[in-house]
Amino acid sequence: MEGGVGAFTAELAKALQQQGHTVHIITSREARPPDAPRTFTSAIEPIDLGFAQLHPRINRWRWPSLAVIADIVLRYELDVVNIQYQPAAFNMNSAAINFLPWRLKNMVKTAVTFHDLRVPYLFPKAGRLRQTAVNFLARSADGVIATNPADYQSLVSNLQSPTKAQRKGAKTQREKPLTQIAIGSNITVHPTNHIEIREIRQNLGLKADDVLLGYFGFLNESKGADTLIEALAQQDGRFHLAFIGGQTGASDATNNQAFLDGLRAQIEALGLTERVHWTGFLSDARVSAHLQAADMLVMPYRDGASLRRGTLMAALAHGRPLITTAPTVPTPHLIAGENCCLVPVGDVGGVGTAVQTLAYDADLRETLGQGAAQLAEQFSWGKIAQETAVFYQSLMT
Repeated sequence: MEGGVGAFTAELAKALQQQGHTVHIITSREARPPDAPRTFTSAIEPIDLGFAQLHPRINRWRWPSLAVIADIVLRYELDVVNIQYQPAAFNMNSAAINFLPWRLKNMVKTAVTFHDLRVPYLFPKAGRLRQTAVNFLARSADGVIATNPADYQSLVSNLQSPTKAQRKGAKTQREKPLTQIAIGSNITVHPTNHIEIREIRQNLGLKADDVLLGYFGFLNESKGADTLIEALAQQDGRFHLAFIGGQTGASDATNNQAFLDGLRAQIEALGLTERVHWTGFLSDARVSAHLQAADMLVMPYRDGASLRRGTLMAALAHGRPLITTAPTVPTPHLIAGENCCLVPVGDVGGVGTAVQTLAYDADLRETLGQGAAQLAEQFSWGKIAQETAVFYQSLMT
């Protein structure tokens, strides 16, 4: 399935399997491979992916899905269930998945990896119930994993604040295991050469001295692609932009499509149609090649750069000169002038100036690219898997 959480899960599963663990992935029916058998019997049997057993059993992430998961837990005697949580990936109109740790209590240890702390929509005027659903998920799981410093601090505050029962004098539970484990690049770096790079740029209609900006990731309001379009409009005709990969993904597709429609209208209104290129969904190898074909990557997130962004990690892993927005919370890994170029959130002029600076300074592009690759070495999937397995083990002792 298209999306950062799916890519994260696949990479983590591969790395865990390489370290000797047995992995089962329980997910949507939409993830069933096209060539997999579709008989009644095969529908409930796992599909061997080589690195994991895939259970594409969930029709909709509603209350009946909890019973399906519980059945798989018992049948395969699982030791830990790790929910890869992002509200949009689990049907934001239902809080069913938020009750999974409670449903599996005394059956199996549960962990939740929060890919973000957005609250589910649930229903109109749900109000504080939305945050309550997220809080309940964090409190009822046996362990919690944050992917970045900002979310870690929020979860610390959330888990340390007393519940209503505790305020009334009920026995306080022991401190819940909470850790921070970074995510890695959701795209493997594939070796490429100047011939493939030249072919990609020619297919996009670029001339030899044109400057190609790259944007990687699905399009939604939080990622600032509209700011990038405005900045592109300030550049002369030699500057082009490639949107690399799929456009809306499998999660929250309706809202993402609305943003994409607005973005296309903005591109047309600014007369940029000939300078904005769309690759569409690509294999990992072709995404990797396109990232390397860009002179620089520009990803001006509206909520600031964060290590929870798989797209940002992909830019670092590929050693690309990166222009992104300054983090909204301290993120010491990202150092302007060493491994990235940082601009204020929503600053169209700042993005345009950074693009101009990098376009005419090959030495700076080289410095930022090398710094990015060195930083990415800290976030290898082998290291991430090892830290994750150690955390799982701590829940079982």
